[in-house]
This record gives sequence, structure tokens and C-alpha cells, in this order.
Amino acid sequence: MESNLTKEQNGFKITLKTLEDNLLSRLSSASGNFLGDTELVENLETTKRTAAEIEQKVKEAKVTEAKINEAREHYRPAAARASLMYFIMNDLNKIHPMYQFSLKAFGVVFQKAVLKAESDETLKQRVSNLIDSITFSVFQYTTRCLFECDKLTYMAQLVFQVLLMNNEINPKELDFLLRYPVQPSVTSPVDFLSSHSWGGIK
Repeated sequence: MESNLTKEQNGFKITLKTLEDNLLSRLSSASGNFLGDTELVENLETTKRTAAEIEQKVKEAKVTEAKINEAREHYRPAAARASLMYFIMNDLNKIHPMYQFSLKAFGVVFQKAVLKAESDETLKQRVSNLIDSITFSVFQYTTRCLFECDKLTYMAQLVFQVLLMNNEINPKELDFLLRYPVQPSVTSPVDFLSSHSWGGIK
């Protein structure tokens, strides 16, 4: 929708420029009293009328663009989840170089997930349905390509990152869980847990 508006706006600019160029060309080639040139006067009237119509359409397009931008903000959580899923999936090659995923393939999975998401009259619920559908579809697509030994790692990473994005876990506590040193002499990055050594997560 927004790309169509951009194309339309560019079309308006081209039309106006063409009309201006034609009018200027006629005016420069006119000799004597050009007000008596009926063809030139008609051309001038046509240019004025078309410019007025384009100006009105530009105003309408700006209103439409503002509405699109406002509506788009409501769908940002779904876009954020899709982005998170893609980058987690794309980082799997750090586990094994065989795990290679293309953005184009992800785009296909994403579009199918959007189509499969349940409709709802409530916008909030619709966005929630989109998030669930995108998460499940990308999860299914990704796990089909993984070795069994790596699936749990992927699932854990996915859960941790979703929880972080939703502010449901403390980043310091997650860091403590993932990287707590086994050496008892090293202080934990989590202040309130530093005095209670767990011996590390082995």
C-alpha cells in the first residue's frame, strides 16, 4: 500500500514537471501577444487545472500515508518477533556450518504464516495470532533442518530471546545462568546471588 502511494507521488511529480516543461516551451516559442493564442491559453488552463487536481490528490495521499503509519505501529510486535526469529535462525551456522538459511526462504515461510494466522475483529488479538503463527511456522521450518543434538540448543535460545524481548527475565540473571564460572573465587555478575555460590551450571 505504501509503495503504491510512493509510486503515485512520483507519478504526480513527473506529470507536473512534464506540464511545466511543455508550457515553458510554448511560452518561449510564442511571439508577440501570446494572450491571443487560443491554443496556448487552453494549454495554460489545462496545466492549472491538472496542477490543482494533483495538489488535491497529494493532500489525500498524505492523509492516507499518516493512517498507514499509524496502523503499521500496531503490527510492530509481530514484525519484531519475525525479525528475532530470523536472526536466531541465521546464527545457527555458528553451531554448525551446514545450517544455512536464506532470507528469501524465510520470506516465503513468513508470508504463509501471515496467511495461516486466525482472523479477529480485535486488533490486539489479531496481532497476537500473527505472532503465534509466525513463531510456530518459523520454529517448524527451522527444526526440520537441524540435527537432533542441536534442537534443544535452538529451542533454549529461542525461549531465552523471546523472554528477553518481552522483558520477562532479567538479562543479568540470564547471563548468570549461561556463563556462571565454575571457579568459586570468581564473583557472580548478579549482585544478590554473588554470596550464594551454586558451583556453576554444569
